[in-house]
Amino acid sequence: MIGEEEFALMVSEDIKNKSDQVTKDILRSEDNRERWRATLITIINNVETRIGYLNKEALALRHSYPDFDTDPAASIAQTIEKSERFKFHAEKKLAEVDRMIYLKQENPDSKLSSFLKDAILMHKRLKQQYKRPIDPADVALWDSIDGKWTF
Repeated sequence: MIGEEEFALMVSEDIKNKSDQVTKDILRSEDNRERWRATLITIINNVETRIGYLNKEALALRHSYPDFDTDPAASIAQTIEKSERFKFHAEKKLAEVDRMIYLKQENPDSKLSSFLKDAILMHKRLKQQYKRPIDPADVALWDSIDGKWTF
């Protein structure tokens, strides 16, 4: 079994899109989904805590040096921005694992895309059946089934 630190490192690399296919397959395996989810939540909470600490530090630094021509906390602001971006990507991964757990399958994208295709086809059928006005957004939606992006 993979240790907690190594697993967390694997999750972190996956968040940054630096993991290889083997690592992705390990994380997405049915046996590791709950662990992957818990690790993501821990990472997100840790990043939120760090962002809070960095915001306080930046505020204190700006308060201590109000007369500077440039922002005395510029480097901290950059770190906050990078941390927020990392958190955003971690939250996207959390949504992915939640969807995988909910759909109970290895590749939720295939089931989801099938569901969405059926929904689009039903939308088209109902529009035609009830003789509802068809606008450009409807046509673009229907084109997406054929892989055309016309929005």
